Amino acid sequence: MPYQVSFSRRVGIVDRERYINDCCIGGDAVVDHLLPSVRARYTDIQTNQEDWGWFIWCRKGKVGLAIDVFTDDPDEGAFRIHLTSRIKRLLVLDTVVDTSELDDLRALVTSELAAWAGGVVRVTRLDRNYSEENDDV
Repeated sequence: MPYQVSFSRRVGIVDRERYINDCCIGGDAVVDHLLPSVRARYTDIQTNQEDWGWFIWCRKGKVGLAIDVFTDDPDEGAFRIHLTSRIKRLLVLDTVVDTSELDDLRALVTSELAAWAGGVVRVTRLDRNYSEENDDV
C-alpha cells in the first residue's frame, strides 16, 4: 500500500503566480531536489505540475512508481508526499500494490529528504484510498 512522507523545509518562492494552486507552491523545489537520485535509479521519468501538486512518475522494470508532492503550508514549507507502486494487470488498469520497488523508493526519498530538510521526516502507511492505516512506519 502507499506511503505518506511528511516533512518541513522552507524553500525560496520567487513568483507565486506561476503555480496553479497553493498546494503546488514550492513543490517544484522538492521535485528538483529528488530528481537527480530518481534519474540515477529509474526509467521513463515524467515530472510536472498538476492542479493538486507536483509529481515524479517513473518505472523500475514492470513496476510504475509515483512520487506525488503536495504543499500543506508554503510559508512554513510543510510538505506531504505520497509514494505509490502500481503493476498493470491483464485486462485491468494499473493496480496499486505493495512491491519491493516501493520500499526501495521510500528508503531513497526519506534518506534524501532527511538530509535536505535537516529534520524529522515522518512516514505513514496508507490504505488503497490514501487514508492512514496506522502510526508511523
